[in-house]
Amino acid sequence: MKNRNPFPSLDPLVEGAAGFGASGRRDFLSRLLALGAGAGAASLGLLPAATLAGEPGGRPSHRQDYDYVIVGAGSSGCLLADRLSATGASVLLIEAGSHRIDQPKIREVALWLQNIGSDTDWARQSTPQAQLDSRQQALAAGKVVGGSGSINAMIWLRGDPRDLAQWQRHVGGPWSVEALHRAYDDMARPVGSPSQGPSRIRVGRYADPHPLTAAYLGASADTGLRTIELNAGRPLDGAGVTEVNATADGYRVGPAQAFLVPALARRNLSVLSDALITNLIIQGNRCQGVRVLVDNALVQIRASRETILCAGTCESPKLLMLSGIGPLDELRAQGIPVRQHLPAVGRNLQDHLLLSLQYRSRVFVPPQLSNGVSTMSYYSNGPAHLAPDVQVAGMQYPFGPLQAPAGGSYTLIPFLAKPRSRGRARLAGTDPRQNMLLDPGYLGERIDRDNMVFALERGLALGASRALAGFNGGLYPADPLRTYAEKLAFIARNAGPGLHYTGTCSAGRDPARSVVDARFRVWGVDGLRVVDASVIPEMPAVNIHASVLSVAQLAARVLVEERRSHHHPAMA
Repeated sequence: MKNRNPFPSLDPLVEGAAGFGASGRRDFLSRLLALGAGAGAASLGLLPAATLAGEPGGRPSHRQDYDYVIVGAGSSGCLLADRLSATGASVLLIEAGSHRIDQPKIREVALWLQNIGSDTDWARQSTPQAQLDSRQQALAAGKVVGGSGSINAMIWLRGDPRDLAQWQRHVGGPWSVEALHRAYDDMARPVGSPSQGPSRIRVGRYADPHPLTAAYLGASADTGLRTIELNAGRPLDGAGVTEVNATADGYRVGPAQAFLVPALARRNLSVLSDALITNLIIQGNRCQGVRVLVDNALVQIRASRETILCAGTCESPKLLMLSGIGPLDELRAQGIPVRQHLPAVGRNLQDHLLLSLQYRSRVFVPPQLSNGVSTMSYYSNGPAHLAPDVQVAGMQYPFGPLQAPAGGSYTLIPFLAKPRSRGRARLAGTDPRQNMLLDPGYLGERIDRDNMVFALERGLALGASRALAGFNGGLYPADPLRTYAEKLAFIARNAGPGLHYTGTCSAGRDPARSVVDARFRVWGVDGLRVVDASVIPEMPAVNIHASVLSVAQLAARVLVEERRSHHHPAMA
């Protein structure tokens, strides 16, 4: 085994117990309160000014031990911070990105695309993808409190119960279909419904008045689909109008706004932003906490009950591996001492794949309503007991190469909803500031290539339907798309990532093929859990945000019940 410092580029840094030096509660809450301008403070659960009475100088306390340390203030981290702090436990939520969720591009629904490639995006790159003409793909993810839930398009889809049944089959235990449905209900509510009980995401339906919405539903009917309610918790066999986690006047209601902001009224919850975790503190077979880089100093923070990784599909496996938890051969190759051999860490990487079919419009297209997504249409190319293979989004605006004048274009976006190909996330080195080598393996399996061609064909059939004839001014670019080979070549040139990464710390029944058990505990390591998109074992057939939060709510129930019972059940 190589004998070397696992963090060579951090040698000049001092490890100590000085004040954290990150923005404290006063500054953080001041920025959150700015969201109230025009957004309806009461509807977002914003805090009264009295809660700004923070620590001296607006800095967090020098405390370095908590009941729970949550790594990552993304969607799952925000929800868990709320649920766990509500029990009276002391909770520290650590975020590597900024706390600036007051920015217009985050607050305002119509501006969400401005986040992509900006300071609020990690802007990672994939390895070259063989089936996409060896193109690297830009893998956006939120680098800000709220994570990708602060920069995404706010498309809200509950998912297909057949996917939940697959998760139950893979994982067992608390992951029953009934428990996952209950978790969804405990986490989300329609806009305007009573605000009783724990904080919830608020979801609204705003696309109906746009003329393209009825046209897309008609086009779906022309291709054999019936109209359904997308978020009713029933199989997605049809097409329906999309919903959005936003207010009617166009402001995001993401996990930061819905869960974290109200929870910050509790003095037992602290938030540390702009702070990079370098590795976990592992002693024997127990995780004791984290080492975190703050103001050029390494600080140790202890967790008396649990350290919970919510860093996301691209970061949670990295932190495990940097801490000696992962595939033995990969850890040894990097000179990292092996604490726990878990071969599934970093494997099972999945993502949706999408195409933009952009059409010139023969008539003026009115401005977009809310996020500009009218409908979702679902098509199956496989057995009826599985969720649909294809999702096609009907968009109200141009999303592609055509620089059309305002009102001159619209877009259909076919998704490969159920990818069978599996990729991998590998360490590029031992510096925690390095991104992982991310290989989603798009279209690596023949069935995915066949289903992506099927998705393209379904998108083209919608575009050519009688219901859209009044809008259809022609596809741009007008590539020849007659044969299978021409369609596959078009996909190779034009397909892009869905930005819905899952699976790299998969939950399961067997440590040889999974990273966490059914209760989110890392196999073989006490006091350590993973709760984020990385634990989802199989990609759902929808945009994943609601699924990720449902899983986080399921984990919150498990953790809260364990805290109340004052014991930790034996490892499954």
